[in-house]
Amino acid sequence: MDTIQQRPITIMIADDHKLFAQGLSAILSGQSNFKVIGMAANGKEILHLLNHQLPDVLILDLNMPVLDGEIAAEKVSQLFPSVKIMALSMYYTSKLSAKLENIGVKAFVQKDTNAETLFEIITGIHQGKKYFQKAKTDALASSVFNDGDHFQKSHNLTAREMEILKLISEDYSSQQIAEKLFIALNTVDTHRKNMAQKLNVTGKAGLLKFALENKLR
Repeated sequence: MDTIQQRPITIMIADDHKLFAQGLSAILSGQSNFKVIGMAANGKEILHLLNHQLPDVLILDLNMPVLDGEIAAEKVSQLFPSVKIMALSMYYTSKLSAKLENIGVKAFVQKDTNAETLFEIITGIHQGKKYFQKAKTDALASSVFNDGDHFQKSHNLTAREMEILKLISEDYSSQQIAEKLFIALNTVDTHRKNMAQKLNVTGKAGLLKFALENKLR
């Protein structure tokens, strides 16, 4: 007797790193039990997509322009409670993890997670489970990228700006930063201008000096 084929888990992806998003979509689409039905580059776009079609699982990058992932997650939880949200980030802290779980996010995963683990987590949260990794205890977890870090808060910098500032301190050019982070060159330049204004410094040299003086290397 023929077995009834199980319906694939439908997935939407929201991430402003186009190459990362396309790569993730390709990996997931290669699995017969997953089906990617939509992609967005920011929180505003994903809310627009959700108004027309709901996936089982939404994979949401936390650091996006226009409307960031954290705010988008809160809105999705309120407006579309049936959608299971998996938050992705380069940086992971216990404080942020607890905050996302309180919002209604079902999983919080670092972007360096391997594919097999990602498949298991997606399947698990679709079945009603939760997944929140323990924060890494290496230098990264206690670095300037920490969500509660006084340095970032006191200078009113975003996580993306901190990421770029550290690369500046390591002598990366704007083009190299754009390639490493899979973002447009003009996006990097815009971040540079915003940081220079916030930090009250002038140009690339000013940002580099600031980064080195604050031991971001």
